[in-house]
Amino acid sequence: MKDASSRHESWDLVILDPPKLAPRRKCAFQVLQSASGMYRNLNALAMQITEKGGLLMTCSCSGAMTQSGMFLRTLQGAASMAGRNITVLRQAGAACDHPIDPSYPEGAYLTNYLLRVM
Repeated sequence: MKDASSRHESWDLVILDPPKLAPRRKCAFQVLQSASGMYRNLNALAMQITEKGGLLMTCSCSGAMTQSGMFLRTLQGAASMAGRNITVLRQAGAACDHPIDPSYPEGAYLTNYLLRVM
């Protein structure tokens, strides 16, 4: 993404699905802050290569980000960092092939946002 951004390349649709960056729900505050910074940097790059008016589908499989509610705030920080504005078009979790057991809330760790990037 850095190379694409430096060449001023952009796309109408960008999908960002990084690996798990925060290891667990009850991780230390410093680990969660570090993961938030990594998600912010990755999403800022993705927003830079998304055409104005284009779509960014961004995902997190880090339960600590999802369950802390930090992911959306991190995305807003990424937009600010990238000098872009975002609108949430859709927020979703796991598909029906990944059911969540109510007795195990940690199973609700998948999150994705469909964003319009301006």
